[in-house]
Amino acid sequence: MKVNLVCPMFILDSKKNENIRKNDIKSLKILTDKNNEIPKLEYTGGDLKETIRDYLSNIIGTKLFHLQQAFTLEYDNEINIIYTAVTNIENIKKKDENYNLVDFSIENNDTIIFDNTSYKYKTKEKIENNNIEYFHEIKVEDKTIKNMLLEILICYKQIRNSIDNTDIMFKFLPKTFTLEDVRLVYELIKDTTVDKSNFRKKIIKYCEKTSEQTIEKTGFRPSEKYSFKPLKGDIWL
Repeated sequence: MKVNLVCPMFILDSKKNENIRKNDIKSLKILTDKNNEIPKLEYTGGDLKETIRDYLSNIIGTKLFHLQQAFTLEYDNEINIIYTAVTNIENIKKKDENYNLVDFSIENNDTIIFDNTSYKYKTKEKIENNNIEYFHEIKVEDKTIKNMLLEILICYKQIRNSIDNTDIMFKFLPKTFTLEDVRLVYELIKDTTVDKSNFRKKIIKYCEKTSEQTIEKTGFRPSEKYSFKPLKGDIWL
């Protein structure tokens, strides 16, 4: 049976808001090949994680990304070992021309937006051996697309579920960032809105002030920039 290494790579993009009173616009991208499929290679031996890391590095021209094993799916004639990758668009300096960055989002916990196409899905619960397992049913006829979207969705749900008790959110950010950047990323991933003051109090101890400031927008005070400061043995939020 063939074994593949598969990796949805989630990339935080940012563009200037035309309204200078508003924050920069954050969005998520997914790395895909010319067939609009996520990175995948047949495993032939060696360290699993280093194999997929080297493969992705050759595509985006950098090793500045977070990588973790997520889960394994078995299909009719192959096994896919799934890894999740996370980075910021600023880290991608020399992307392979055969790959693209396409739009991705989850809306209302029932819709996947992938490259401007909407796919409906439904999440069901199953209790087995006193454990709750979740199954995602995606409404699409094409089996290849369905399997790929399932792999992306499970990885994204894993990120969303761990964002409150790991530092995964900071993996989306560049080396330096504002506190508003952190909040916007959190709200983007969780598809929610938080109280600015309370959120700042929770995350400030994990943010170390730098000497940088944002470029001043006309009539506005520039924002302080921070870098991530991990606290050993602590749950960040």
